[in-house]
Order: sequence, then structure tokens, then C-alpha cells
Amino acid sequence: MNFAEVGSEAGIMVVRGLYVDEDLTDTPLDNKSGLGAGTIFAKEMGMLAHLLGSMVAYEAEGNGHLIQDMVPNPKLAVTQQSQGSKVELEAHTEQCFSDFKPDYVILGALRGDENAKTYAFSGRKLVAQMTPEEVAKLRQPLWATTIDESFQPYIPRPDAVRGPFPIITGPEDDPYILVDQDLMHGITAEAQRLLGKVVETYIEHRDAHVLQPGDLLMLDNLRAMHGRSMYAPRFDGKDRFIARGFVVRDRRKLWPQLLEDRRTLAAVHS
Repeated sequence: MNFAEVGSEAGIMVVRGLYVDEDLTDTPLDNKSGLGAGTIFAKEMGMLAHLLGSMVAYEAEGNGHLIQDMVPNPKLAVTQQSQGSKVELEAHTEQCFSDFKPDYVILGALRGDENAKTYAFSGRKLVAQMTPEEVAKLRQPLWATTIDESFQPYIPRPDAVRGPFPIITGPEDDPYILVDQDLMHGITAEAQRLLGKVVETYIEHRDAHVLQPGDLLMLDNLRAMHGRSMYAPRFDGKDRFIARGFVVRDRRKLWPQLLEDRRTLAAVHS
């Protein structure tokens, strides 16, 4: 798959037409049961994921499920978590605070919502909107990050500040990007201002995709930031139901951090 080698201008690839189970269960109200993983859709999703690398789970994320239910949760509606809905999920790199973040995030739509837009914005598009001086500054380690609240209960130092990191790394014509609008902050006033410009540029130029049932969106987590619009779930069993998975290019590099199943990253390493 060429996307695995060179990415795309948008930082995503969408495959359409996966089979959605006719007997699909009602959309759950939380992500604890992992219902999406039991579908034929999830098996197709897993096969396509392995064209990118190997699927992995995170003990501290989504109850440790390899495929997680990403659904609107009424108790988390206004949080910056995947189960939020009443606020926009802000621009971020998945697990920006971790040395073991996934290379890809895959989002498979069992049910969609016409008002829920998945946003993506690649490093390639970002640097095209910045001056050479700003790009040079973005390559300096001037930003630190706190740890996502969903991971904090599982790790030894939940209040730790990690970094500083650069926002842009890698080749000039194919940059990697590390951003989190909610968790990241500049260590200088100028760096904080530049982070604000990055977010403003994302909002102005981002690509949007409304996931339809049977869609599989593959996001290059190294090359693009992403987010999601707010939407209004009904909590009637027919709300948006996304099966989410994480993929790494080479699972062997994580072996010292994996549990005995050789598939799940231990929470302590998050």
C-alpha cells in the first residue's frame, strides 16, 4: 500500500464499502464492552490495518481493547476525549505525550452521523502556510505537554510535564508533526504564540470527512494532526458508532513495553 510508504497530502486515506453487519447491536453508551470488535466489519478492518503494520492495544486506553468502541458517552459529552460530543475534539496527535504513540489511527464507521466531521491536517499542508522563519522555529524543542486525563490513573507520574519537543521534525518535503491543542504549551511567549498560529491554520485549512457506514479512515499519526466537530447524539441506540484501532509499523520495537500477550502496551509505559 503506497499510503504506508509515502503518506498522502491530507495525511489520511479512506477506504469505502466495508461490510456492516446486518444484525449490528445498538450503539452502547460507553466503550467498556468492546462490542465493535465482535463484528465482521472489525475483521475486515483488521485485515486492512495489517497492510500498514501491526495492530496494538494500550492498557491505559479504551479499556485495553484492541478495537475500541468510540461512541458518544453522556457522562463525557463535554470532555476532550474520544467519547465526547458536545464540544469540538481539538487538534491533536494521538498520544502526543508518549514515546510509544501509534503510527496510525484507524477509524471504522459502523454507524455515522451527518454532523460529525473528522478533521485532518498534514504537516505538509502546515509548512506550506508558514514562513521559512516560522518553520525553522517549529523545528526547535520549544513545546511541552501534559498527559491525557484518560491515561493519568494508570501511570506513576500523572502530573508530569513532558518535553520540550519540536512541533515539526523530519524531511523538509515530508515533515512529521506533533501537536496537541489541549495538552501542549510553549515554553516561551513566542512559542505559545506560534502554537496559536498552528491551531488557527489548522482550523482555516483542515480537511473534513463525514464517516459513512462502511468507511475506514486511516490516519497517519506521524504526518497529520486530527480532530472532530461537535455533534448532537440522541442516545437512542442508533448514534454514531466508530470502531477505532491503533497500528504501529514494527511491533518488535515495542516488545520490552508489551504485556505477555505481545500485543498490549503496558500502562506504566504510557
